[in-house]
Amino acid sequence: MVAAFPNSFYIKTSRHELIFVTNRQLRSPITINLEPETNLRHTAKPLETVSLNEHEIRVGQSTSIDLTRATKSNESPVPKEHRLTMTREFLYLGSLILMIIDNRLSVLDPKGLAHTGVSEFISKGIIPFRQSDDSRRFCDVAGKIVGLGGGFTPSGDDLLGGFFATYNSFARAIGRQMVLLDFDFVESKTSWISAKLFDYMQRRILDDLVRELIDSTAKGNTDAAIAVLETLLPRGHTSGIDILVGVILALCLVFDIQSKASEMGKLVESLGLSS
Repeated sequence: MVAAFPNSFYIKTSRHELIFVTNRQLRSPITINLEPETNLRHTAKPLETVSLNEHEIRVGQSTSIDLTRATKSNESPVPKEHRLTMTREFLYLGSLILMIIDNRLSVLDPKGLAHTGVSEFISKGIIPFRQSDDSRRFCDVAGKIVGLGGGFTPSGDDLLGGFFATYNSFARAIGRQMVLLDFDFVESKTSWISAKLFDYMQRRILDDLVRELIDSTAKGNTDAAIAVLETLLPRGHTSGIDILVGVILALCLVFDIQSKASEMGKLVESLGLSS
């Protein structure tokens, strides 16, 4: 076990994969969801030995979690690739919501640790990437905000996770290749857990909320997308906000490339991220 909280814990497997065990009900391909009333407060401790088999999870010497009645998700771990049918409405409505909520310490906070770095990522990475499909240069710039910010998962990692998950979901539809940061490089700049969570996101191994948000924008369903956005906002201390900023930036980039538009400058200004 590599980290433990009152309602969840993270397991690092012998194959260096990450498993998230929680009594919350948000599903993902890496999550084992327990009954909501399961009390993990005195069960899970960091560095506790955990073993997993087909029928149970054993935590330490005295605790086991029965898996015999567990069910598996029927959804594919990797979502389908999409063509964007979203309108400008979601971009600006979503950015407005992000600016009127309490976004202190997130990437949107001018006093936050990641704000300046993210502004430079946009000006030197995202905006040039709209004109030139130079993925190496883009990844070099993106790498500069890995590990930037405080918290269990730094703001820079969360924003990049939202951005890469979204961009890679639409890349083929706009005639682009998926972009991926090297895991060893990412791990060298942030915690192992945050590196793994980002790596899953960039490879589009997503939880239900992020998947649903991308699906809704692909279908042009603004009402559904806003509803998911509002549900995602409270995640972590600032993780939900930071992930959503990444999602909206990627959607705007895809929209500009697909429509030959130039909305990015106005969107970035509305988010207060102009450098």
